[in-house]
Parts: sequence; structure tokens; C-alpha cells
Amino acid sequence: MDITQVRQKFTEYFLGLGYVQGEPSKLVPENDPSVLYTTAGMQQFKNFYTRPEDAPASAIITTQPVMRTSDIAEVGDDTHLTMFEMLGNFRFGYASSFKMKQDALQEAWQFLTEELNIEPARLDFNIFAGDGDILPDTESEGILRSLGVKPRKSGREDTFWGPTGDEGPCGPAPEVYLDGVEIGTIVLNQYYQSADKKIRPLEKAGLDVGYGLERLAATLQGKSSIWEIEPFLGWTEMLKGADKKSARLIVDHLKAVIFVLSAGVKPGKNGREYIPRRLLARIFEAARNFDPDYSFLDVNANRLGAKISAYYLQAGYKLLPWRETAKSIEWEIIRYGHVMAKFERELEGFVASNRDHQASAEKFVFEQFTAQGVPIEVVRQKLATNEVKLDEKHLAELIEKHQATSRSGAVGIFKGGLADHEAQTVKHHTTHHLLLAALRQVLGNSIVQRGSNVTSERLRLDFNFDRKLTPEELKKVAAIVNEKIKADLPVVCEEMTKGQALKFGALAEFGQKYGESVSVYSIGGFSKELCGGPHVEKTGLLGRFEILKEEASSQGIRRIKARVC
Repeated sequence: MDITQVRQKFTEYFLGLGYVQGEPSKLVPENDPSVLYTTAGMQQFKNFYTRPEDAPASAIITTQPVMRTSDIAEVGDDTHLTMFEMLGNFRFGYASSFKMKQDALQEAWQFLTEELNIEPARLDFNIFAGDGDILPDTESEGILRSLGVKPRKSGREDTFWGPTGDEGPCGPAPEVYLDGVEIGTIVLNQYYQSADKKIRPLEKAGLDVGYGLERLAATLQGKSSIWEIEPFLGWTEMLKGADKKSARLIVDHLKAVIFVLSAGVKPGKNGREYIPRRLLARIFEAARNFDPDYSFLDVNANRLGAKISAYYLQAGYKLLPWRETAKSIEWEIIRYGHVMAKFERELEGFVASNRDHQASAEKFVFEQFTAQGVPIEVVRQKLATNEVKLDEKHLAELIEKHQATSRSGAVGIFKGGLADHEAQTVKHHTTHHLLLAALRQVLGNSIVQRGSNVTSERLRLDFNFDRKLTPEELKKVAAIVNEKIKADLPVVCEEMTKGQALKFGALAEFGQKYGESVSVYSIGGFSKELCGGPHVEKTGLLGRFEILKEEASSQGIRRIKARVC
């Protein structure tokens, strides 16, 4: 059974149980600064485990591309991947954690044994044995035994999942094994972990099941690695002259880069942008192993990239046309050539200085990594070749300090909702408030914000609504915003407690965390919102408002992109 067939079987089975087909979330997570990329199918649903009444449906399935950047250095072996697909089925709002576990385990068992025709003897489960104040998962054990399964038991590290980021839903997570290979995890969200690491029971339990599609398909075919099945086998064979590890690395990283660039991330020096830069650098270094002139990048890599893009476009993913992706990669090849030429010159000078004990190897690696974007493994290898010793502990400390600074900066940007504080960005931020108030006036007061992003080029507002807006509705919304701009309304900020603000009628962003003391921005008598600012002093400074695009963001969530000029 190949990947396409497994994906189809999963979809048909769970839709038949009453699940609703959901859209995969974007690879770049929205309104979640705790991670650089989407790492799990449940990430977009995290709030629904604490507020199930806000979920667009009580049972949803997705096929979600996810990025796992922690194991990039291991890619090329039989098991590690940078980006892969997860089949996920999710349920929200269980009054009973036992009923959730019954549904989860029985649905999984039927899917595996009846839909995929797996012999029961080939399946095994590993469940949570308990840890400290968290009791063992005896409910799951009893349900599995009723199905004829005698589960193994492990500690928290293996069989208790979550939360995603610093806080959120979590719970025991039975692991599913096929022929001794882990193919899926059944996360039983019956707890919530707060930022201080304390765990409490959720009022409503929720289910999060994920299967690694590629690994499941390979194991069903009796293969020990995804690199032994199509399309991955065929893709690696396109790289003539490459050794096995280099071919796997190039295919894996190129696939990930295609998805990342399609998500709107350009290669850069910091944070999220550094990931595609690092992946491409590793592709270039792997290519040098069998093609020092990089000639394969002009022919083989172009053909390979086009093949990968076509495959995932046919699977239903929204990707950039390959020619656009290829253009970005070509620019990065040119940049990388200049970087490596400079690196070789600086390496020569550093090695000479280091022999006299006048330079820090760790500082050299760190600066090449953070300022120039040279992969750490490349610098490490060059230093080893030149017999320069490296204090790995000191280097790790430097990098961790740098990453902590980057994370805190990302959180600060997220909290304000702004990419920067340029004048035009501030105008778009104020306009964002007017747009939300206008939508509530046209569509009703049930409309609330579900996400935002504000730059100097445009503003983006996500809101709950279950259909496409009509041209007449969009025209009316735009007219209201422009009317309020023309009225030159004052923008006033007041400090008060959160309770006073809500009593005052101020809107709070869904899912956002607020302290006891908050800022409330009022625009005339038209808009009142809890917000950290900044804003213009009067709406007359904004300019003319226009809606650029209205589209679906995810199930039950619409998105408007707009600007003032």
C-alpha cells in the first residue's frame, strides 16, 4: 500500500465516522511564537482543547506537513527527516476522559486492522506508567486489554506528550508500533500544563492522534526506511554519482526548502529564516562531495525540485510554482559562494592566530554561524582538518544565549502584532482596529479576532466566519473604515485593570494572555480594544483604506488583507 493509498484510506475511514475534513495549517505557525515552524498537526487546534466551544467542529482530520529542525544534523540515515506528513484525527469537548480513550483506541485499532488490513499480532502499544503526581494510564490499559492487546509501559519521556511550547494541553500518549516500528501516537489531552510547569485536569478532554505517513507506508510495505519506497527511492536515484547519505540529505532538505519558501520564508541570518539558509548550505556541501563544480545544481537539482513540487501539488498542497522556488535557490547559491570564499580567507587568518593562542575557536565558530550563516558543522569540520580544538560546551553556551535573545525578540514582536514600528506599520495597526469594528458592524457582534499580522506593506486580520464575504459586504466594510478615517476620530489610550476593561466593553484578542493591568485603545466611540499599541493620534492621518484580498484561513476562519495609502 503506497503513500497515496494510505492517505486516502485514512481520509475515507475517519470521514465515515463523522469527522470533518480540515485544512492543514501553514508551515509557519500563526499566533504561536513558541516554535519557529509547525511541528504537530494539533498546533492550530491548541486553543480548542481549553475552549472546545470555539472549535469549528467537534471532530476534525488533517494531513499536515510538519517541520522538525532538532534532528537536521542526523538527516541522511534511515530514520530522520526534516519535513514529513502527519495524518491526524482530533476530537474536542469530552466530558469524560474515559470515553475519549475508548473512542481513540477503538478507532485506531479498527483503522489499522480493518482499513489497512494489519494482522493484530504485528501491532503493539506502549502506555504511560505514571510519573510523580501524575497517575498511570490504567484506563487505556484496560481498553487495550479488552481488544486483546497486552501493552508495555514507559515513563513520561516516552508516553506523556506536550505541551506544544511553554504551556498548553497535555496528557498520556500511547505509542503505536507496527513490527516494532513506532508509526503513531495517541495523545489523550486530559491535563493542562501552565507556564510554571504545574499540571491540572482539563474541564473538557480532547483527542490528538498522529501517524507519520511516510513511516507508516514504508512499514506496511515491509521496508525498514522510507528511502526504500517511492517516491523517495526514485528521487535519490536521480542524483547520479551521489553516495547514499548525500542523496538522501539533498532530497530531504530540498523537499523541506520547497515547503518553507512556499510558506513565505526567505533565507536569512536569524530565527526562522536561518533554517532554509542552513538547509541549502547543507545541500551545497553534500553536492560538493560528488560534484565540486556544483554543475548538478543546474540540471539534476532543477529536475529533482520540479519532480518533488509536482508530487506534492498533486497531493493537494499549496506550493509556489517551481520556477519561483528555483529562482530563490539560485540567488542563495550565488550568496553562498561569496560567503564561503570569505570564510576560507578568514579561516586562514584564524588558524594562523590560533596557533599563537591569540584567538578563540568557539568565538570564531559562533561569529561565522551567526553573522555569515556558515553552518556550524562546516566550520567544525574545517577546524578539525586544521587540527584546531573546540570547546563544545563553551560553543553551546554561546549559541544558547544567542537563541534565547532571538526568541525573546520574536515574542516581543508577536505581542505587539507588528513586524516593526515604522510609521506605515503603525498606521496599519490602527486601521486593523477600525477593520475589526467595521466587520462586527456588518456581520454581527459574534465576530472576534483570531489572528493578525501587521507590516508596513499591509495588514492582515483573521476572524471567525463560516463563509466567503459577498462583494457587497466587503464594499460596505471598506466604506465604514474610510468614513471613520475621514471623521478624523481621536485615538485615546487608557490604563486600567483587565476586569475594568472588559466591563468597559473593550474587546480582547482570542487566545491572547493579558496581565491584570492593560492598555485600552478607543477610537472615537467606534472601537475599543485591549492592545499594547502603538497607534496614530487621529484616524485622519491614515489615508485611504482598501481591501486587497478576502480568503479562507482555516475551517471557520476568514482572512482579510488590506492597506491604507
